Amino acid sequence: MLNKGALGGIKVLDLTQFESGTVCTETLAWLGADVYKVERPKKGELGRYSVAEPDIDSVGFIILNMNKKSVTLDIKSSEGKKILKELVEKCDVLVENMGPGSIDRLGFSYEDAKAYNPKIIYAQIKGFGLDGPWKDYPAFNPIAAAVGGMTAITGDPEGPPMQSGLNLADSGAGYICAMAISAALFQREKTGKGQRIEVSMQDTVIGFGRSAWEPYYRTGKPAPRVGNGMPLEDVAPAGMYPCKPFGPNDYVHIYCSRHPGSLQWASLCKIIGREDALEDERLKTPRSRYQYKEIVDQMITDWTKQHTKYEAMDILCKADVPAGAALDTEDITKDEYLRKRGMMIEVDHPRRGKLVIPGFIPRMSENQVAMKVSPQLGENNEEVYKELLGYSKEEIDNLKEAGVI
Repeated sequence: MLNKGALGGIKVLDLTQFESGTVCTETLAWLGADVYKVERPKKGELGRYSVAEPDIDSVGFIILNMNKKSVTLDIKSSEGKKILKELVEKCDVLVENMGPGSIDRLGFSYEDAKAYNPKIIYAQIKGFGLDGPWKDYPAFNPIAAAVGGMTAITGDPEGPPMQSGLNLADSGAGYICAMAISAALFQREKTGKGQRIEVSMQDTVIGFGRSAWEPYYRTGKPAPRVGNGMPLEDVAPAGMYPCKPFGPNDYVHIYCSRHPGSLQWASLCKIIGREDALEDERLKTPRSRYQYKEIVDQMITDWTKQHTKYEAMDILCKADVPAGAALDTEDITKDEYLRKRGMMIEVDHPRRGKLVIPGFIPRMSENQVAMKVSPQLGENNEEVYKELLGYSKEEIDNLKEAGVI
């Protein structure tokens, strides 16, 4: 049965934009919550339209705002603030990721919201801790990646710190916040109390990078950049190897366990036809192989160049040698298994047509929520203002005429 969600009946007031906050509220929507996305009248949230296409929902917006309900509201106007207060009173959760201090200046700080609704779960996602020296600094994903330590361990050893290409700080903060909100709702069932949740993007990146502290304490030096190598330790093989037909993403990553007793190196040598390497004293341990990784990498490359990345992965993994094809967005979009699993889902947008985009990550046997395309701007105004707040059609029409909604 569809629409049987873990958070069914929970009402979420969504005051988010761009990625971190929208990932959080979309996750809650996919868990069955009713998410009311508040957007600017006529203009929508800042991420709804792109500079290149100012009159049509961007693909990025569609991906990040599925299963939500869109209402328009000028929250800077006196009438808009009055309506926002009514929404706070009716909702279980408020989520915001505005610029530092913006929500407070609007008159909807945690203390304000708690006065309107003592049981509110009030969640904020910011770049930095709100009690720290950088609390007023703006932040986007690459900034958080830098100050969270990710860039310092990403890239080639001889090169500068490098961004990863993933919006880990943004999406990661959103998922962490959704997890905390779910826990707070469970706790509220026991205590009857709401609470404030604060998630810092810097903290999120630090948390995801915790394994970098192993080499730091082992060597007494900051964790190094190792390119495609093993971040925890200088061992080999650990890298990307070229495959047919030698396009920009035709590579397979191969890694053999660093732990004593592992048979993966022996299995790899047998597969690539280099069992002679097992007798080479220079290549006896994962660490000694790193000292001669040029030899190791060439051995492996001679074999991978005879196969596609899928073939190489299949052959190696079946022999218990860890390997992963370097899949790009086209590979993933066309992957039949990921479509069947529901990780890649097809949606039909009113103006963009059919799109295949990433879906909900976890599989939950009792959370069965139909995937719905992101809402059009103000699509749910009448539903929310009439059914949730009790406004008459005349009142809604007047608010629209006045530009409040």
